[in-house]
Amino acid sequence: MRLATPTTDDRRLPVVLNHTSGFVYYVSITGITGAAAPDTGKVTAAVARIKRHTKLPVAVGFGVRTANQARAIAEGADGVVVGSALVDAVRQSLDKNDKAGPDTIKAVTGLVASLAQGIRSAHRVAVV
Repeated sequence: MRLATPTTDDRRLPVVLNHTSGFVYYVSITGITGAAAPDTGKVTAAVARIKRHTKLPVAVGFGVRTANQARAIAEGADGVVVGSALVDAVRQSLDKNDKAGPDTIKAVTGLVASLAQGIRSAHRVAVV
């Protein structure tokens, strides 16, 4: 799988798309995942640009942590990828022995429910 990023220009995009199948993964920020929040306006514009060049669905990830961010991204993307926020929810819910327990289940299911509600409010997007 190839990734499209904020630095993938119109010259490089066809190369990325020619070697991509299934879906296009758009990295919403430059840098490390979870380190910054995506600029949803820029993400929406980038997804629209990618969609003009391919019929593949476009999933967006990196930095998505809140229901509002997921909703905003879902309005233009076909999928929203949330990884770091789930890892953080697990990490922050572990007990003093770093073991998962009932708090972990509540933290993860609560986050997923919140993100899913945000995405559903945008309409048709899958939660990944």
